[in-house]
Amino acid sequence: MRTRLVSTFIVGLSVLGGSAHAQSAPQPVALRFAATVGSAPLACGSKYSDIGTTKSAISIVDFRFYISRLRLLKDDGTEQPVTLTQDGLWQLDDVALLDFEDGSRTCANGTEQTRDVIEGQVPAGRYVGVRFDLGLPFEKNHQEPTLQPSPLNLTRLFWNWNAGYKFMRLDIRSTGLPQGWMMHLGSTGCTPRDTMQTVPVSCARPNVVTVSLPNFNVASDVVEFDVQALLAGSNVDSNTKDTPEGCMSGLADPECPPLMTQFGLLPTAPVEQRVFRVRPAHSSAQ
Repeated sequence: MRTRLVSTFIVGLSVLGGSAHAQSAPQPVALRFAATVGSAPLACGSKYSDIGTTKSAISIVDFRFYISRLRLLKDDGTEQPVTLTQDGLWQLDDVALLDFEDGSRTCANGTEQTRDVIEGQVPAGRYVGVRFDLGLPFEKNHQEPTLQPSPLNLTRLFWNWNAGYKFMRLDIRSTGLPQGWMMHLGSTGCTPRDTMQTVPVSCARPNVVTVSLPNFNVASDVVEFDVQALLAGSNVDSNTKDTPEGCMSGLADPECPPLMTQFGLLPTAPVEQRVFRVRPAHSSAQ
């Protein structure tokens, strides 16, 4: 089993009395993530109550997502892209996979390995925030996954060439739907859509979520994804007849608008995303 990694971020060796050469050298970044359900850590086999509009109880079956275009924010608001470590497994070019299921208990169809950190480097400097995309760049989103390097080779995170990848996969079981309820985030309205194998030239709704977290201590704070917040406006105990179980990102599906609202992706009522937040270094999920 691959163990989870915890590292530190160094903003400049000048603080430590390093040389001028050392001050200009690239410095390591290890941006840590956590998945929670409210204040509780997300874990396979655990049950969580008070979920959604029906105050349902749920358990987790799968939860993983892609992050791309990670950049740090400077005092003046400018962005510094993070050069990701090319590890041959979790990170490729400017894309990273985060995986919070461990293949045990309710997540038996998943994988044993987990990942909760993105590693890379930036020029030495002062950074006060972080920004990233939940999703994939268009040019990486419409490919044959079996021909791609890891982590873009996972068929469980892919629909078809026309729609592309599932940027996020959340599968749960609820009190009312013990057989399963899902939220798979990805691009929709991609054209041309002649066949599922047609590579599109554009998508009407890319559904890439840009997340900005200012006032973030990159060396010690954690980015949390709160599943309870995502499901706050959803009825996870029922599903509209003749539609997918849960939401596959299509706004015509009644299950999707409450979820897209939490991501800030509902076109008729755009708001800031409500699922990612900062966990300061001095606090932790209970």
